[in-house]
Amino acid sequence: MTGDHDTGTAKTRFRLAFAGYVGTLVAGLAALAVGLTAPTRIAVLGTAAISLLGGALVGIALARRIRELPARLGRSWLRRVALPFSATPFGVAVGATLLGWLEFRLVVAALGVAVAITGYALMRLAETCYVDSITDDESVATWQWEPPGTPKLDAIVLAMWLLLGAASATTGDWLPSIVWTGLAIFWVVIGLAEGRWRVGSLGDTPAIYVHEVGLVKRRPYTRSLVRWSDISHVRLREDELVLDRGFFDVRFERDQLADLEDARSEIERHSQSLRNGAPEPP
Repeated sequence: MTGDHDTGTAKTRFRLAFAGYVGTLVAGLAALAVGLTAPTRIAVLGTAAISLLGGALVGIALARRIRELPARLGRSWLRRVALPFSATPFGVAVGATLLGWLEFRLVVAALGVAVAITGYALMRLAETCYVDSITDDESVATWQWEPPGTPKLDAIVLAMWLLLGAASATTGDWLPSIVWTGLAIFWVVIGLAEGRWRVGSLGDTPAIYVHEVGLVKRRPYTRSLVRWSDISHVRLREDELVLDRGFFDVRFERDQLADLEDARSEIERHSQSLRNGAPEPP
């Protein structure tokens, strides 16, 4: 499905995201600790800056040394989700600052937002590396695919959050400004990860691949896997192909995937084969 260049690019992106995640997480925790013991502006900011740099360097070193780290993080759904949710303690800390229990809420809020954003990016890139590690076989079938999206609506939402952030900053409300700006950046990262946005011609051409282990959805910068064992039924409804998968059905419309009929027969054949007793790849 993917060549060595694509796999190497995914690993490079993972290392950068991991460095950013570890750096912001360490900086945030260190700033919280210093804020509780030595609540001075210089101490908090200095500790945060040094911890950010040190944590990023440690993150890069760990990602290079532990080669199976991306696949380990990407293999489990719980591990992936835990990455962005590690920002939760910072949200609690910001609440404490509003009650007067802790100072320097702006630093804590900014680092908490950064942890959430880098954690989400790391989550998607870890999943991509894991998918690459278990789909090194040749794909059985391939179809060009256009990830769903509403560019105009996405742009309006982004502009709204940026304007709210700028408006809060002009009135001196820095905490809301950080939150709104963070949401805008988060929206951009989600759009890139979901394939709704693309930076010029950078990244892979979106496509759907059939592998022995499952159906791979390749976006410009990320990839995800739908295992055959997760699909209970495949149905074609008007101009929409639906893969029943509990609460998280997978849907393809004709303007996203042109040959729905061919895709339905191929996907149904593989999922049915697995249900009839064929062993599932590890």
